[in-house]
Amino acid sequence: MLNNSSNTVEVIRFNNCTHGEKTFTKNVGDEVLNENSNRQYAVFVNNSLYDITLILGDKSKGTVGKGIILKPRGGSYEINQTNLYVGKVSAISANNCKLSFVECVE
Repeated sequence: MLNNSSNTVEVIRFNNCTHGEKTFTKNVGDEVLNENSNRQYAVFVNNSLYDITLILGDKSKGTVGKGIILKPRGGSYEINQTNLYVGKVSAISANNCKLSFVECVE
């Protein structure tokens, strides 16, 4: 969930964010983010018309529908301090589409 605030978690500040967009070819997995031990936050938003499967790991570890499903027209997944994952992030879709993302480091 985007902007999911919590009273029990200290607010993390970051000075450097990378904004990007990844284009996917039908049924071809691809890397979205490299492993990054400095990652403090990331969000992935599906603004396309088709499901996108997010894979926490290498593209070879997932297939369409087996991972975190981002629904069309705004489906999203957030990495933050309560679920911090610093490994590689990949994705795949059964259709040609685009995924928007932001990654922030300290």
